Amino acid sequence: MSSVTEPLPPARRVGGVAVLRRGAAWLHLALALAIALGVFLQVYLIGAYIFGAGSAALDAHTTVGFTVHGLEVLLFLVALVAWLPRADVGLSLLMALLGTTQIALAGAHGWTGGLHPLGALLVLVLAAAIARRDLQRRRTAPA
Repeated sequence: MSSVTEPLPPARRVGGVAVLRRGAAWLHLALALAIALGVFLQVYLIGAYIFGAGSAALDAHTTVGFTVHGLEVLLFLVALVAWLPRADVGLSLLMALLGTTQIALAGAHGWTGGLHPLGALLVLVLAAAIARRDLQRRRTAPA
């Protein structure tokens, strides 16, 4: 039989899964950091719009917002692939739900609209907490 059709020995399959999980865990950290940076970029873009940069800044804010939301959803999916501890999967799910709420609040007006920037602060804090947990897990993991 050719090596393409032969099943891999069990040890190699398990090793491959371990490599996949480890890579997904690293991607989880990278996504959390990218989300945090995305929030800073969002604040800059909306500030630029408020201070007269024009509608291009608002369009960029919207585009980056949808991109960050995609990263938030991807963060949750990667947490599942990485088979992270339940608390980390829960925080990743919370991030995706919070990001979805952010998008829903983007079109609100008045007092309700004020929840949109408040939610951005929550996203930033949550992204930082997730990144911190990921880094802490790396420091305490066996070599």
